[in-house]
Parts: sequence; structure tokens; C-alpha cells
Amino acid sequence: MVEFAADQYGSRFLQTKLEECGNTADQAALKAAVFEKIMPEAGRLASDVFGNFVIQKLFECGSLEQRKALAAQLKPDVVRLSMETHGCRTIQKALQLVPREAQMSMAEELKKSVVQCIENMHGNHVIQKCIEQMPPDSVNFIIHAVEDRTEYMSLHMYGCRIIQRLLEHCGSTLLQTMLEHINDCVLKLAQDPYGNYVVQHLLDHGRKEDKQCVIRVVEANIVEFSKNKCSSNVVEKCLDIAFHGEHAASLEADREKLLFTVIGEPNDPNPPLYQMMLDRFGNYIVQRMIGCQGPHREPLRQRLVQAEPQMRDSVNGKHILAALQKVFGGATVSS
Repeated sequence: MVEFAADQYGSRFLQTKLEECGNTADQAALKAAVFEKIMPEAGRLASDVFGNFVIQKLFECGSLEQRKALAAQLKPDVVRLSMETHGCRTIQKALQLVPREAQMSMAEELKKSVVQCIENMHGNHVIQKCIEQMPPDSVNFIIHAVEDRTEYMSLHMYGCRIIQRLLEHCGSTLLQTMLEHINDCVLKLAQDPYGNYVVQHLLDHGRKEDKQCVIRVVEANIVEFSKNKCSSNVVEKCLDIAFHGEHAASLEADREKLLFTVIGEPNDPNPPLYQMMLDRFGNYIVQRMIGCQGPHREPLRQRLVQAEPQMRDSVNGKHILAALQKVFGGATVSS
């Protein structure tokens, strides 16, 4: 049986037979026999290129007691398996299908190695699965492991995923310290290839005060952010959540202040708008502003019409002129 499980064709055969097993006495006995033979070698098979699929199928097809027993058998190897190509898939499947007490038992093994798993290309997926499958108050061990190194994790190619999952699944009460740390380093995170996704997630899932904090940082650095590949996405996300997000109504003053900062003072010959409109990233933000309703639209239109000659000589500027014509009509700019 074990030899079959570790063979390419034998593995497929066993998976098919386990799927076909129903609830008759004979079929239950057959399934129990497979469990009995596989169980002692579960830790080794979970690492195997073919055997891992059999272990996963046992979690899918087994009874509640069989799944609990299989999870207990794998418990001593949870950390090792989590950081292996095939083992991490087995542990993720287990976390998805075992009852809460078995989840907690497996998570207990991970407590000693949370940061090590997060930094691992395979282990980070297991930590993400814990956050997704376990109740928020059961993943405090993950929160405590990352909250004092929030900035580092947010800038890490795998750590940023963990911060994002925590923002998605855990409330602000549990994440208070982590939220404060993110707010303190928005300027750095927004311009980072990984950190910008954390800031965008904060805008999607954070409290109103978190969103206001990000908008203030964006406003203070609007030209720099708009012309940066990473942070320009944060600027666009600010506009999205300020107009359509959960707290949009209470962010009206913040968004209009941001928009009028872009437009600039009437007597400013080189407002942020003009520095953004011809830029390969900034022009998308200007186009987004054109499509947004609000008191900023007419001042924005007037500013852009004044700059029409410069835009006609630029590929990016032509995109803005096209957006103007689409929203305001062909008579808005000269032909």
C-alpha cells in the first residue's frame, strides 16, 4: 500500500478508489484498511511527490475520527512539512478539513517557528491558511510574532502576504499594534514593491482613521507618489475608497482636499496636476480624477484645457484629452 502511494500510477489508483468509497460497511472497511496501512508512513508520504496526494485524499474522504488521527500523526512533522514543496500542500489541506481542536493542535507546533515559516516560500502559505481557516482569536500567535516587526514583514516578499491576510480576517481590536506600526511607515511602504500592497489592503480593510492617515500622507507627497510605479497604485486606491468604500461618506472632506491639492492654487503656474499629467504613471491618476464626481471637476477641466497644447505633444497627454472628451464632450477641447 505504501509503495503504491509513492508511485505515480499507484497514487492515482488509490486516490480514485478512495473517492469511490461510499458509506456501505464493505466500503468503510476498505477505507479503514487503507488508513491503517498508510498512517504509520504519513509523515514520509506527505513529503513525497506522489504520496502527498494520497494523504490529501485521505483528509478529504476520511471520517471525522480518521482525519483527526491523521492530523495527530502529522503533528510532530508540521514545521518540517510546512517548509517543503509537497508537505506544505498537505498541511494546508489538513488545516482546511480538520475540526478546530485538531487545527489548534497543529498550530501549537507552528508557534515556535512562525517567522521562519513566513520567510519560507512554502511555509508562508501554511501561515496564510491558518489565518484563513482558524477563528481570529486563535491566530494571536501569528499576530504577536509579526506585530513588533510589522515594517520588516510588510517589505518582505512573503511577509507582506501575511500582513494582508491578517488585515482581511482579523478585526482592528486584535491588530491595534500592527495598525499603528503600518500608519507610522506609510511613506516608506507605499513606494515599495511589496509594501504598497499592504497599504492598499489597509485602505480596503482598515478603520476610518487608518484611511485618513494614508490619504494625508498621499496628499503631502502627491507628485512623488503619482510618478512612482508602486505608490501610484496607492493614490488610485485612495480615490477608489474615498468615493466608493465603506467610509466614503465620512471621507468626503479628505478626498476633496486631496483632489484640490492636485489641482493646485489658481495662480500656481506649475501645480501638481501639470507635473502628473504627462507622466507615464501620473496620467492614469488624472484620468481617474476626470471620471470622479464632485466640486473638483470644473476646476480640473479648466486647468486641463489650459494645458491642452502641452498634452497634444505627449502620448500620455493624449490619453487625458481623450478622457476629457469622453466625459465632457468634444466641445470641451479644440479639435
